[in-house]
Amino acid sequence: MRLVYYSLANSPGTGLEQQWIQSIRSLRRYNSNIAVCLFLFNGAAVELLSEADRHNVRIEFLGDYAGYLQREHLRGSVLALYPTFHKFLALAHNPFSDANQVLYLDCDTFFFDDVDVLFELYAACDWYAREEPMSRRSHYAYNTAHIDEGVLEHIALHEGLRPIIPFNSGVCLLNHGVWHALQRIRIHYLDLAWRLLSGRELHGNHGMQHDPQIQAATLEAITDFDRSRMLLYPSANTWIIEQIALWLALGHLPQMTQGFLSRDHILQGGEFREVLRPGRRCVLAHYYSTLEKDFFSAVSSLPY
Repeated sequence: MRLVYYSLANSPGTGLEQQWIQSIRSLRRYNSNIAVCLFLFNGAAVELLSEADRHNVRIEFLGDYAGYLQREHLRGSVLALYPTFHKFLALAHNPFSDANQVLYLDCDTFFFDDVDVLFELYAACDWYAREEPMSRRSHYAYNTAHIDEGVLEHIALHEGLRPIIPFNSGVCLLNHGVWHALQRIRIHYLDLAWRLLSGRELHGNHGMQHDPQIQAATLEAITDFDRSRMLLYPSANTWIIEQIALWLALGHLPQMTQGFLSRDHILQGGEFREVLRPGRRCVLAHYYSTLEKDFFSAVSSLPY
């Protein structure tokens, strides 16, 4: 069985909900049968719930996001100031126990073809995703300010972890039940996130744009024990901490095989400007919220 899932933690009625509605409509345009699940924290507006019912999406209500993370980790309420740590933790509540392939999607995704194409093409490795932009593997120039892979590799070596090639977590296709192994490392994942956050707020570089609320909450919560365990933060981008913690946590799974989604099938970021035109398509675009207006302007000129 194949499963597509989303996980959303937000205030009801926000732009994220509208993105999700656009995403599920595009998915169902090309595939009306595949199982889809939405893991939902903090509730949702009536419009989203109605849309889920219209498109046969199963919703798993998981309650308050901050409370959920607090039950998972001592500093969970601070980590919850980031709205993305739930994305793979939510799979612990997967109601589709017979799934053998699972596709995770961020809300800012949009389909141009049948999602089953991806399941057919990417079945060999345990974990598939696009490479992280501006990483060494990226077709964009490697930028250590975005992700310093030397520092990342040093952390992995110091922690006794297998290095994982940096990937973008907005679209991930999982095979061979690897999501069950995620339950064994969920505490490691959140603890790595806290240690990275501690190190970042204590020793972040001067060019980093700190969120005042997150910085204040982190500095107030840090103990001497936390100071002794903090990790260097390998990026000037404070908003990819969920990804960095995930890359490191997956290093606890030495047998996990990693593959990469092709740009021919999955677009990310501004790649839609180069590819989306009549006669040339992809299966799915992860357009990033910051580019939403430009993306839908480009889509509006395409024939379906």
